[in-house]
Amino acid sequence: MRATRSARWLLGAGLVALSLQSARAEDPSVEDLQRELKAMQRQLQQLQENMQKQQELIDKLSKQQAATPAATPVAAAAVPTPPEEKLKQEITEQVERDIQPALTAANKTFPSQFNPAIGFIIDTVASYQEHGGGNFEFRSGELGLSASVDPFARAYAIINGSDDGIDVEEAAIVTTSLPYNLTFKGGRFFADFGRLSKFHDHDLPFVNRPIVLDEYVGGESQANGVELSYLTPLSQYLTITGGWYNKIGADNERVSNLDPRPLSEFTYLVKPDTFISINDANSVDLGVTWAYTPKVKSFTTDGTEFLTDGKPRDLWDFEFTYRYIPLSQASYRGLVWGTEVLLNHETWNTGTSDMPIFRSEDAVGLYSYVEPRLWRWLYAGFLFQWVQSLDRQSPATLAYSPYLTIWPSEFQRIRLQYQYLDAPQNHESQFFLQWTAIIGSHVHGFRDR
Repeated sequence: MRATRSARWLLGAGLVALSLQSARAEDPSVEDLQRELKAMQRQLQQLQENMQKQQELIDKLSKQQAATPAATPVAAAAVPTPPEEKLKQEITEQVERDIQPALTAANKTFPSQFNPAIGFIIDTVASYQEHGGGNFEFRSGELGLSASVDPFARAYAIINGSDDGIDVEEAAIVTTSLPYNLTFKGGRFFADFGRLSKFHDHDLPFVNRPIVLDEYVGGESQANGVELSYLTPLSQYLTITGGWYNKIGADNERVSNLDPRPLSEFTYLVKPDTFISINDANSVDLGVTWAYTPKVKSFTTDGTEFLTDGKPRDLWDFEFTYRYIPLSQASYRGLVWGTEVLLNHETWNTGTSDMPIFRSEDAVGLYSYVEPRLWRWLYAGFLFQWVQSLDRQSPATLAYSPYLTIWPSEFQRIRLQYQYLDAPQNHESQFFLQWTAIIGSHVHGFRDR
């Protein structure tokens, strides 16, 4: 029975080791933790069944040995190891072999064992504009941190440094174990508005952020607030996200994060989106976003603030992404076609502070690009943009941009892009060369677009 207790002790130590090994996984998702737990439960059940069978065999052999007459000294000397002891020894050795890898992994320690996953991204751009001249731009040095807080939440932070200074772009806490397929996020993060507005500049499929996102959203969809996402239990994948923020847009200067406000001046968001698998190689992403602000401060045409009770603003986003990725090419080849259309409905004061003239305007802007993935190291693409001004007081802007992306490795990317800009009072050719690299962990970077 000492061997049985030893086997059970070793089994317990193995389970503890497997738990420690699982706990050290960096930034696990809820699905990953559930799969690992189920796998451990199956392994435990199999070990228990094997030990029960072996114990029954030991008991049977013990009864047979007790019923057999005692052997003479000469016969006993001919059998140095009883079958029961031999069987116990084999069982103990088998259990030790099964759990030895887990015990070995559990005993390994290192100085950064409890540190978060860390990555650093360097993004530089050399540009030349026909009317503006050339420039070497250090666009960003971005530090990403991510780790599990406990079994119930994870946290991440994105700290960006550029010529404009150092800024915390994102710092948020995300739950991992809420019931009913719910996920709650709070802090500073990129609101789930549309498609490319929640991507950092270095993650874009082209050099510069689309004009419509700069004009309508305010650049990246950075927001201070909370978000709740719900994965519906339907056979068709569908998520619904609701958000409540001070504002949306890192460069949105019409609202300040420093000033308290009534509930009517917050921005509220609703977004359903889905993924449709046409077949093994073709798929489509569809999404609709509605961002609503009950009261937005109005400005005069000369840019000075005109204080009123505020007028509502509706900003709609319709996104469509088609992907062709043949399985035989290991996702290195294929084609991506992405399109995003934004509609802004807002009331503007086209008069003065003394004689206001309010007028509701609808403005539409869009971008569409296609990116054939020719080889693992080479992508080509073409981007088209058409954007109306928000207040409809000036002509629309057009832009055409062919580009070429070279991938020396998964950690480094070089991109060449030409753009012809046809904007009010600005018609010019522009050239860009972007060089981006990642060091450290892939906490954040080079996401699939």
